[in-house]
Amino acid sequence: MKTKLLILTICLGLVSLGTSAKIKDSKVLTGKSLTEFGQYSITVSNAPMVVNNEVVKTFDLTYENIKNPVHIGVVRDKNKVTYIVRSNEFEVLYSCKKGVFGVKSMENKFRTLPKDEMAKKLDEVSFYSQRVICTNEKSEDELLGLIACYFPALVNEKYQASF
Repeated sequence: MKTKLLILTICLGLVSLGTSAKIKDSKVLTGKSLTEFGQYSITVSNAPMVVNNEVVKTFDLTYENIKNPVHIGVVRDKNKVTYIVRSNEFEVLYSCKKGVFGVKSMENKFRTLPKDEMAKKLDEVSFYSQRVICTNEKSEDELLGLIACYFPALVNEKYQASF
């Protein structure tokens, strides 16, 4: 538990120091996740996510030590920005409202995987420790970097191998 919190704190510090590139069109945002997933890359996706019959801005998140990419769909609302983080086997939601950023329970309107299946794969300790990751305004690139660093800890260790 202490090790995970230390790793998450280090990730936050690294993301706060800056990222290697802004994501614009074909550019890439890269960094170290400081997890077993390894180095990450985030690019604008060629296959946008469809949420509630609406195409949303989508990013592809890849890690050096996992096979399948993770997709991040950005849903903007009047009061908040929701980041739907989804792979073939796992999905979770991050939200930013008035500068407060953290993980949230997946809303039914965004859910594509069975709730009970997700509950087995979710690391509850990490989930509760990530409910508030930061409380000050961040750019979209910084928030994407935070997702890339914090997301791997949400996957229960016994399911990480199947990622």
